[in-house]
Amino acid sequence: MVNTSLPIVPQDSTDPREVFATTLVRASKLPPRLDAVMTEMETVANDEGIPIVGRLEGTIVQMLATLRGERATRVLELGTAIGYSALWLAHALPEGGKVTSIELDPERAARAADFIDRAGFADRVEIIVGDVFELLPGLGVYDLIFQDVMKHRYFGGDPALATELLRLTKSHLEVDGILMIDNAFCGGGVVAGDIDEPANELAGVRRMNDVLANDPDFAGVIVPVRDGLWVARRKS
Repeated sequence: MVNTSLPIVPQDSTDPREVFATTLVRASKLPPRLDAVMTEMETVANDEGIPIVGRLEGTIVQMLATLRGERATRVLELGTAIGYSALWLAHALPEGGKVTSIELDPERAARAADFIDRAGFADRVEIIVGDVFELLPGLGVYDLIFQDVMKHRYFGGDPALATELLRLTKSHLEVDGILMIDNAFCGGGVVAGDIDEPANELAGVRRMNDVLANDPDFAGVIVPVRDGLWVARRKS
């Protein structure tokens, strides 16, 4: 399995406002089969330190995908982990919609496929195993892209890869499409003040935030939930 020795942001915040919001989200039940698998995945992720977006952010991702209605049928996810966010996205799609999800770790991809199958969404999610930089150029364009790669694995060697991935992702996003990027705060490091020698992944995410915020082709905002969620619409 790929090494993921990075401090994991908890799937549920301890901020009382987010705790309250999560309580309300949990009161609105998902379909029983999906809810049972999601709850199991949350327990597995918590026990094994696997990063997932959690119930509150998952609901936000799903709602944002739903807002595009019938137009959002082509969804790309960069970073499957165990398939938790892929299920939120798949649940949001209209009939005929499809999530293509890329995962670097074969073991996690296999676990994700099992969870997704048991949740009843195997016909809506395709998992591709491999490196995002190698696979993405061969793919088409999408209505919505959710980027949640392991930042330390992809950017740890070279912070410039963060902005390169942003550029590559943009080239596969339809005009008027939605881009979401998780961990915009990079474990809180982005808002922690000046750091003499920031880790490469932190330096990369900081630069990516600046580039995306100043790109005239996008209109977007970081939603300050959990570890920060970029939500941006491609205008042109």
